[in-house]
Amino acid sequence: MPVRFFILYTIVTFGCLSCSDQNQATVKPINIDTANQQTFFPVTDYIRGQLAEIDSLPITPVKIINADGKTDSIWMKKEDIRLFAQPFLSPEIDTSNFKKLFIEKSFLDQTINAFTFSYDPILDLPDTLQLRRWDVYIDAKKNTIIRIFMVKEQKLNGNLQTQQLTWKSGRWCRITTITEQPGKPAILKEELMKWDFSE
Repeated sequence: MPVRFFILYTIVTFGCLSCSDQNQATVKPINIDTANQQTFFPVTDYIRGQLAEIDSLPITPVKIINADGKTDSIWMKKEDIRLFAQPFLSPEIDTSNFKKLFIEKSFLDQTINAFTFSYDPILDLPDTLQLRRWDVYIDAKKNTIIRIFMVKEQKLNGNLQTQQLTWKSGRWCRITTITEQPGKPAILKEELMKWDFSE
């Protein structure tokens, strides 16, 4: 399917799914006029829907932490699951909030057979906004969300902290934190929350 055709006639919508296949949200096509309107994928709602699915599963997610050359793992309590994802639930990513700050670009990546929607800043972003960019990957055959990738940055005590979220639909999410200190090597910490143990 040509990318332009896909952009003109498809936007991604979803909700909290309660069907038997809870691992993937289906992309539903609707007609829109993109000449006058740019519609962003509602990433925040999608992550909330994934969190609701995790809550409904009869399993306990595990968190695997890699830091300082060491690996540790713990079983997560229900109340800690949303807390883990909280940094990426704000600000609310939707069209009305960000259409003046970000632009959507899309293409078909044939190496992974997925449509990639990238959201990059149009101009310099305000210092108060930590969100820098994000990507949405959609399976070209199944019209399902494969992965979400987000980047946030902030200054903390004179250090630059970058957080990257990778959300693999229905399986796991990983937060990578990179702390850059002047004159010192960057500090890397990786936290993986996994609730699907089939891979």
